[in-house]
Amino acid sequence: MIDPSAIPPLSNAVVRELEPALLRYARQRVRDEELAQDLVQETWLAASKGIASFAGRSSLKTWLVSILRRKIVDHHRRRRPTTSFEEHHAPPIEQVRETLDDRAAVALVGQALPHLPRREREAVELIDLGGAPRDEAAERMGVTRGALRVMLHRGRARLRRHLEAADLAFGS
Repeated sequence: MIDPSAIPPLSNAVVRELEPALLRYARQRVRDEELAQDLVQETWLAASKGIASFAGRSSLKTWLVSILRRKIVDHHRRRRPTTSFEEHHAPPIEQVRETLDDRAAVALVGQALPHLPRREREAVELIDLGGAPRDEAAERMGVTRGALRVMLHRGRARLRRHLEAADLAFGS
């Protein structure tokens, strides 16, 4: 064991001498000035607590850099995402399935729409596809709002049955 009196104290002079090198080392690895300063500060705290374990087998600077290196590694570990890149950026399988189902449903609606009775098709196209307000759609079709509601209901029901037959109905 090394003689405790041979251990260099962490005096202000030692800090002034070694801190620039520690800061350079930290800046190169974290690319953030404030974070680098925080990590060096943590290094000094750890060193002051563990100075009694410094065996003198290396220089004080080497020992401090090894503490700083562990602080940097710990920092990166804490920041590491808990999911992989693919998990984070790829939609969940169920969402992919829903998107495919939606596309298939849109294609089926496109196929079934021309086969609806003319007035039901017109109501669905104006309201559901065109986004027209009901009052405007009723006026354009020359019907009452109640009649429009019946045509829209019937047209949607026919489309729903078509989708159900293909096992792509919404809400099923």
